[in-house]
Amino acid sequence: MIDPMADIASGGPDMSTMGGPSDDNNNEVFDMDAFRSNFRKMDKIRSFMGIVAGCVAGVLGLTGLSGLVCFLILHISVNLSILAFKMNFNLKAYYTHGSMISFLLADFQKCAMSFMLFWTLFFGLVYLF
Repeated sequence: MIDPMADIASGGPDMSTMGGPSDDNNNEVFDMDAFRSNFRKMDKIRSFMGIVAGCVAGVLGLTGLSGLVCFLILHISVNLSILAFKMNFNLKAYYTHGSMISFLLADFQKCAMSFMLFWTLFFGLVYLF
């Protein structure tokens, strides 16, 4: 996504003559295709996590708040593992939208819907039939 390249301004044309900002701290190159690809991959991982977490909670027979706590723990742990293994704890280089809390809770509602669907499905299959 964002490649923090070393000293781009010294090798290229002067940004002040091109009408752009002449700020020395603006040394980042932003690749929109990589940005979209990274977010699609994170979206797939989070969606799959919601499905698997729902299956686990349904098979374990969790009901009420214990099922929701299971979802919260699994959602945050998957986001932390993405941050640790794929981003090497360098949030600013890959995620420009906000803080750590916004990254950890990203796609929360969409994953919660998948979780609820599979939670009730597997609970019904295992314990009701």
